[in-house]
Amino acid sequence: MGKGFSFQAFGFPVSIQGSFLLTLGMLGYFNSGGDTGLVIAFVVLGAISVLIHEFGHAFAARSQGVVDTPTISLEGMAGLTRYRLQEAPSRAQSIFISFAGPLTGFVLAAIVVAVDRAELLEATRFNNNVLNIALFTTLGWSIFNLLPIVPLDGGHIMTDLIPGDPLVRRRRAALVSVVFAAAACGLLLYLWGTGAFFGVFILGSMAMQNLTAFSKSKEAAKLAPPLTPRQGELRQVDDPS
Repeated sequence: MGKGFSFQAFGFPVSIQGSFLLTLGMLGYFNSGGDTGLVIAFVVLGAISVLIHEFGHAFAARSQGVVDTPTISLEGMAGLTRYRLQEAPSRAQSIFISFAGPLTGFVLAAIVVAVDRAELLEATRFNNNVLNIALFTTLGWSIFNLLPIVPLDGGHIMTDLIPGDPLVRRRRAALVSVVFAAAACGLLLYLWGTGAFFGVFILGSMAMQNLTAFSKSKEAAKLAPPLTPRQGELRQVDDPS
């Protein structure tokens, strides 16, 4: 699907890659039974939801003082917000930036519910399915992103809440992430069987990623020494869709 396209929004450079749209299309296809209209609706609503989620991170980061303008990229199975703060953030600042993304999803979900209850759309089967998709890509994905699994927002928040020095926190967060990702995979398989393929694939990938990070934490620490206030921090927020 090519390299996608780029644009500016609210002062933030944004790029949407073809791989991201393709992933949304596949998710929409399997969740809609192949209905073309619903697949298109899933891609459009999913992209809007993830983009606004990333705007939440970007605005929150900018409010804390950044060296360069945060950039947003939707690629593969994730939305990414990259930024560098002028000073190394406190744990509270980091939590604030991490939570800002899911918070926008909850706000969007509230709007979807309001539209539904106000009956602003004609009560057709297609419109009902579109509202369900909108609720899934806002409320559902926001809840998913708050799971205590790195690199989800909940994983970043968990890492900031864990006591100890940065290396200890990263190791503990990786271990907790493996446990929660494995448990979530088991639950999805129990509830939906093979229908939960994408969820299991994403969670399984995260479990393996964290297992590797845990086993190689010493090497990782050498490659990424502790930051100083003068250095600031380059942060990449991952939000798999």
